[in-house]
Amino acid sequence: MSESPSGPDHSSPSRDEAISLAQSEKTEPRLLEDLPNKFPVDEELWTLLLANTQTPLGASVYMAERAPASVAAQLLEDRVFLFHNPVVGQALLKNPTLTEPDRRKLHWILQETTKEERERKKTLLQLIREMSVGQKLTLAKKGNKDARLILVKDHNEIIALEVVNGPRISDDEVLAIAQMREVSDKVLRAIANIRRFRTNKYVVASLLHNPKTPVGVSLGLGLPNLTDRDLARLARDRNIPAAVSRAAQQILERRAKGPVKKQ
Repeated sequence: MSESPSGPDHSSPSRDEAISLAQSEKTEPRLLEDLPNKFPVDEELWTLLLANTQTPLGASVYMAERAPASVAAQLLEDRVFLFHNPVVGQALLKNPTLTEPDRRKLHWILQETTKEERERKKTLLQLIREMSVGQKLTLAKKGNKDARLILVKDHNEIIALEVVNGPRISDDEVLAIAQMREVSDKVLRAIANIRRFRTNKYVVASLLHNPKTPVGVSLGLGLPNLTDRDLARLARDRNIPAAVSRAAQQILERRAKGPVKKQ
């Protein structure tokens, strides 16, 4: 990573530097993206990152799923953030530290979010249904986020693929799409084939845990480059194809044996 104009290279910051980065709303998102992975389950740092509006959505999803109880409880109290970022709420539901009362509370928040989204998108959905294929293709290129997230589920795969190949789509939108089970497997394959998204570790993780992702695509997403923790989660995931979870387990077993000694 090149040196930041405002200071030294933060590719491997110390914890004090990480705290300083997480405290500032002026920090570039790219400098915050890898901090949760570099400082796992660091309550102070993770609390600051979740409160920082510059923290990428993928990093927030990563922390929500793994946060210690105190951080998870704080995140649960931020209803406005969860309301506008339901993908983080879905990740928080997977957090084993959540109590049953908190889990019920989170379900209620997500249900309310879904209701409002349905009402907001109802008119847009009706308009899109009345459009011709040509009009939908134009909207896929020039429309807003709400339109793209509807069109990516279109039965016409040409329209759905236009969405993920469009110039306006953001990494956060692609992260949400990579977790969808209502999209065509061709859409998931297209995401995996775009270098910009293939190098986003949160998008890759979502593709790997999506049962709709074709086996060949998952096996080509660089399983040997994953951490032991991420491989273990894949190996335990019973919703994905057995070939993918088995491949993850085999890599873990090879690592446990250590490097093969040459004769």
